[in-house]
Amino acid sequence: MKNKNREILYFIGIFTFYVLILFLCPIAGDDWGNYLVGQSGIKHIVENTLKLYTTWEGRLISRFLIDIFSYHKILWNIVNALFITAIPYFITKIINPKNKLITYSLILLSLITMNIYTFSQTIVWIAGNVTYLLVIPIILLYIHFLYEKKTSKYKPLFILLNVITPMFIEHMAIILVLINIYFIIKDYLKNKKINTELLVYLIISIVSTTSMLLSPGNRYRSKTEDTEFAKLFILEKIIKNIPNFINYTYIINSSLLLMFIVSNYLLIKKYIKNNIIKITLNIYNLIPILTIISYLFTIIKKNILTPFSNGQNILLIIYYIVYAILTLYLYIRYTKEIKTDKIIFFYLLGMISNIIMMVSPTWGYRTSLSTYIFLTIPMIMIIDKLYKPLKNKLDFKFLATITTGIVFFYLSLYVSVNMQYKENKKIIEDAIENNKEVIEVKEYPSFANSNINPTNEYHIEAFKKYYKINNNQTIKIIPNNWKYFIFYND
Repeated sequence: MKNKNREILYFIGIFTFYVLILFLCPIAGDDWGNYLVGQSGIKHIVENTLKLYTTWEGRLISRFLIDIFSYHKILWNIVNALFITAIPYFITKIINPKNKLITYSLILLSLITMNIYTFSQTIVWIAGNVTYLLVIPIILLYIHFLYEKKTSKYKPLFILLNVITPMFIEHMAIILVLINIYFIIKDYLKNKKINTELLVYLIISIVSTTSMLLSPGNRYRSKTEDTEFAKLFILEKIIKNIPNFINYTYIINSSLLLMFIVSNYLLIKKYIKNNIIKITLNIYNLIPILTIISYLFTIIKKNILTPFSNGQNILLIIYYIVYAILTLYLYIRYTKEIKTDKIIFFYLLGMISNIIMMVSPTWGYRTSLSTYIFLTIPMIMIIDKLYKPLKNKLDFKFLATITTGIVFFYLSLYVSVNMQYKENKKIIEDAIENNKEVIEVKEYPSFANSNINPTNEYHIEAFKKYYKINNNQTIKIIPNNWKYFIFYND
């Protein structure tokens, strides 16, 4: 009972942290325009969703929800915090941890130490969040029930999930189809017959994915978004995107690299008996530390470690390709011993999530979120099973201290964002009332929310409409005087 209460408090704490941040952070970027669509009512939202299906994208579900949530932000704050909390919840269900203190700490830490720009694009930005994050706990729920063989109990629910999940974002639609194929093959190898229930899910997911990928809007977008890229053959697209794959799988994800190092070290220690090979592999396994250091100091112009965080560096590309193969080899060895395929499954799922992106011209921090989440699962599973916690709990205290520091950082940042928002809103209201020609809006840190500062033509226009600013008034972004980038200074 005591442990159960602690787990409940753990998830309540996660929910509370995120819901606080979401209430503090104003809408920004594309959300200004999406708010105006939502403001027009449900009929206009449906019309806009169907219009974009034929002119720009096939993401029926995410587009509909974006317009709803942008206008009803309070509702989104709560729904989003619940969905974010569902991610560690289903990860704990999938892992079924042995060392609960360490494992629960690592799960939370991995969630809050994602790249700060990934955070800004998938946690606090409504358009990015609905499109790229909300689908992840849905897929984790689905995978958990597939492993537990409980989908038959809730057939209508999982039929519905296979209909709507592909209509969030393209690469996750393909991931869902691959998940269904994998579990059909797995079940067939065990029972020597096709599982009709899983086959139905597969057919539904394929139909839904096809209707999204081949929508008139999606086809038009793929031809016009990057015309030069669209002309390339598939192999040429993949080759062109190798640097993006390395960058958005490894380089930007410092905390993920640390978990790679720790989990691979534990596996090398367990399976490599030859001392020379063991030392060599451990040295090889430590090179990502240079990537972490280099990436964290990319703001410094003279960075001698730049080659270790440059996705265009051919030697770094080769290194991480070999590193991926080494990791796969170690995971296969471990999988044979523990008699479960979860480690291999989630490792491949994470890699494939970004491999699918290699035929796309559009990459960003948000597109790699699923890769980040899926890859953390096998690493935390390995650490949970192979790491021996210290008796004095210094390791847990260390993780708890880091977590507390990061929580403080984000709360401080978004309290400041909220205070700046209130000041800017007053500046705008006064400028409108006095019909000032130039409205000087104080700048937010670029990492606070995606496109939180209106700088391009579309966002400036949407910003003006959202705040009811006259067209003849000019928006000027001026630097703020925050201390240490995160503390608001009036």
